[in-house]
Amino acid sequence: MDKVRKWFFEDEYEDFDDFDEEMEEDEEGENKTSLFEKAKSARTSEVVNKLNANKDSNLVLFEPRSYSETQDIALYLKQKKAAVVNLHRLQKEQSKRVIDFLSGVIYAIDGDIQQIGPKIFLCTPKNIAVSGNISLDDEEVSNN
Repeated sequence: MDKVRKWFFEDEYEDFDDFDEEMEEDEEGENKTSLFEKAKSARTSEVVNKLNANKDSNLVLFEPRSYSETQDIALYLKQKKAAVVNLHRLQKEQSKRVIDFLSGVIYAIDGDIQQIGPKIFLCTPKNIAVSGNISLDDEEVSNN
């Protein structure tokens, strides 16, 4: 079979022979890790290390059902955690009150608040930078 493979494909399979050798068991009976798995593991470890390096930046999701839950959001913002607030479950008047309250909290902690969707807001303390813009249609903004 090797002769036929070499005759048709010449040197193309030399790389696969190296790969097969790496996958064979070593002297202790343990499987060696392939080059592909090593590269994937290194990239994954790098991403995890970057996430762990900045432990003070967290993102918390909120979907308040009443105005009284707004204080919980404020506590997280004061702890330097970002919050995504979905106001779909609130009536229009309550939504306005929540945004007014959160705007005050954001001002006090020198943070930022951005609308990222219809009735969805991103609130960030000053230790978390947000770049980029999400454009909303005029209809989406007026329905809030």
